Amino acid sequence: MAYTLVPKLMIGAPTLHIQNSSSSQIDLQTGSSQSVLIKTPAILLRHSFRGTISGQSSLQWPGVIGSRKTCSILSCNKTGSVCLDRVKEGTNGILNRDVEKRSNEQQLKTLSSSLRMTLDGPLVNNDETTNNQILRTFCSQGKLLEAPKLVDLMTRRNQIPDYPSCINLIRGLVNVGQTGKAANVLQAMVMSGGTPDIITYNMLISGLCRKGLLNYAIDFLDYMSLSGCRPDVITYNTILRAMFDRSKYDHGIQFWKDQLRKGCPPYLITCTILLELVCKHCGVIRAIEVMEDLAFEGCSPDLVAYNSMVNFACKQGNFEDSALLVYNLLSHDLEPNAVTYNTLLHSFSTYGCWDGVDEILSVMNETSHPPSVVTYNILMNGLCKHGHLDRAIDFFTKMVSENCSPDIITYNTLLRALCKEAMLDEAVQVVHCLSDSSCSPSIITYNIVIDGLAKHGFMEKAVEMYHQMEKHGTCPDDVTYRCLIWGFCRADLIEEAVDLLKEMGNSRSRVRDNCYKFIIHRLCQNSKVDSAKQVLKMMKSSCHNLKTTVYSNIIAGIAGAGMSEAAMELREKLREWKILKE
Repeated sequence: MAYTLVPKLMIGAPTLHIQNSSSSQIDLQTGSSQSVLIKTPAILLRHSFRGTISGQSSLQWPGVIGSRKTCSILSCNKTGSVCLDRVKEGTNGILNRDVEKRSNEQQLKTLSSSLRMTLDGPLVNNDETTNNQILRTFCSQGKLLEAPKLVDLMTRRNQIPDYPSCINLIRGLVNVGQTGKAANVLQAMVMSGGTPDIITYNMLISGLCRKGLLNYAIDFLDYMSLSGCRPDVITYNTILRAMFDRSKYDHGIQFWKDQLRKGCPPYLITCTILLELVCKHCGVIRAIEVMEDLAFEGCSPDLVAYNSMVNFACKQGNFEDSALLVYNLLSHDLEPNAVTYNTLLHSFSTYGCWDGVDEILSVMNETSHPPSVVTYNILMNGLCKHGHLDRAIDFFTKMVSENCSPDIITYNTLLRALCKEAMLDEAVQVVHCLSDSSCSPSIITYNIVIDGLAKHGFMEKAVEMYHQMEKHGTCPDDVTYRCLIWGFCRADLIEEAVDLLKEMGNSRSRVRDNCYKFIIHRLCQNSKVDSAKQVLKMMKSSCHNLKTTVYSNIIAGIAGAGMSEAAMELREKLREWKILKE
């Protein structure tokens, strides 16, 4: 947190030109360099008036002072004192420059008041209630440029801005990337006695992190506590993720250690996220080292943190790191649970390490976490993907014998493998059995079997399955129709595909462009141009926002396949509908 000398009352001077100075603000309350020592985030100090002015600055301001026309120049010399330069106009219209360097405080106050009224406009004379009504109007209308200026004006006039409006304004500014202005409004709110909520603080800190302003984001942690709103787990997680996203790994680790030493609650979620990030960017060994350090700081990782790291190592296929983590887990008197074992099983089965699978299963049978339906589903899915359908069926039989009831995921996994191996009669039989059981087929179940039947050319059985699905009260979806249409087209049953397309239009189901394109192409191949025109008309009426290039590509594809006459007829139809130009 930075300490700096900041003038008591600041006003932005957009026409002030300062040479060799980073400041763009000036104290217009007293005209002096009187300052107070405050503690504030560094981002709020970027536009503050600091120290002495190097070089010289001036603001030319035409106005009326006294009874004669003048042009006054507000100047700051190198020592930081302020003087008034005056240009007098004679009676003969010739300007005679008479520069008077004075430190007349009363005249400077008059000029400052005139300048402030001009910059603030008519709002400067409003009372607090009126300005708050205007502020609420600005916020409701989304005027994100005017509202911060009004908040600044009210703060300078010792008026308390409407707190709900300030919160909405801060969030709106953050959403449009104006984090600096959002921080200024937040400070004005806090200095006037308001307390932003944790959501507003977290949004601002997240906005700072997205812009890479990590130091400013960290400054706000202390500022939050001082304003009466302590950071929460989301605050810390946001900063940690931002640090690791920008490759500041050691800084992120040290940041969380420092927060723990300052009395931050040892959030296990934050600890888990930190260890995940260290695993991902620095490796498992470094994560174990950090884990030991966190335990020393009073933040001991739990089984969830270990499972998270085991999961990461397993996804990378790094079984040595997985074993190292399990060994470390056991050395801390923790016992692996079902999630740990299932994570390892999923990894082993994905990579085809069946010896490891058998070993873990034997260990599970000896613990208080025997294989569950989730465990068997993981195993059968891995076996089916590797083409070991026979062994998957053996596990299915085993789970039934152990009174572990299969669920619909189990059946869908087996049905997908049966269809892949062209065991379609068996797949249909399984669906019939499910229809009479407590585990009813889902839309996914029917789609798997319909797709398998359609791909192998058994369209009659596919249609029967479609009707059975409707009979049992399961409504077909876009996937169902698409499987049937492609199956009809592959089997050269184009008329049936067109009929189904009409049925989809009546049920307002979404039809993809490729379906129309494929059917039109097949109709043209079969010299059924009139039917192709009907399908094209259906496409036009159901797809309102299609670009003309989609239609052009369809015509080009038909012409490219040697069906130039059909392409010409369809092109003329599209021109008639004013879809394609002449």
